[in-house]
Amino acid sequence: MEGQPTSGERLWALLAHLLTLLGYAGGVLSFVPPLVIYIIYQPRSPFVAFHALQSLFFQLAILLVAIGLGLLAFVTCGLGLVVALPLMAVVLVGGFILVIVAGILAYQGERYEYPWVGRWAREHIFGRG
Repeated sequence: MEGQPTSGERLWALLAHLLTLLGYAGGVLSFVPPLVIYIIYQPRSPFVAFHALQSLFFQLAILLVAIGLGLLAFVTCGLGLVVALPLMAVVLVGGFILVIVAGILAYQGERYEYPWVGRWAREHIFGRG
């Protein structure tokens, strides 16, 4: 990352994280805001692109977990709900907390990385190292 991000870059990095919370309220489209921000900022700001891409990866990971837990409940004729519902609650609450933390740190100009997916985004944007 070259220099400190501008206030505008920090704001867009914050939005790349926090706008995903609209998807929690409105369905499965939580990955759309970071995708749009990534497409717009990828050629202009590595800082914003990094935060948007890892936010996108994180939201897609949560979506895949939700689909997997839904399939578990379906193939077990509902018996899997005993496992799926508590796990999904943990995933959603944990995801909510991580999104808030990532947004705050992005606004402070930090390059916070989500667990599991942050490294992929960093390597994609900044290369290995």
